Amino acid sequence: MSDMTLLRLIPMQVHAVVETILAPVLIVAPFALGFSAPALVASVVLGVLLMGTALSTGATLAGQDGGRRVSAHASLDLGLVGAAAVCTFAFGFAGDPVAGLFFGAVAILQGFLATTTRYSTLPA
Repeated sequence: MSDMTLLRLIPMQVHAVVETILAPVLIVAPFALGFSAPALVASVVLGVLLMGTALSTGATLAGQDGGRRVSAHASLDLGLVGAAAVCTFAFGFAGDPVAGLFFGAVAILQGFLATTTRYSTLPA
């Protein structure tokens, strides 16, 4: 049986590139959109974690030592989805609806990416 199912269409390499693009958006968006201080901190921390995860896995896929295992990347992706979902409700109810909507979009995008990625180091 193949490890590629209908839902696992995105190769890990593409996944890492998308996360490398999304991370700076998480870091810059709070400044551009005027988030509250706690939402700004949360967004920057999530962006830095996402960038580190993507670059570390990229190093592993390139065959370099010191990278993160792909299984660890999958777990971190789900953790980031959960954190973004918590931020959605926390900041939405705390009076920062723009941040709440932003984190909701991040949770949906990251969740979609996590559920459609083929977490494998094999060539695509």
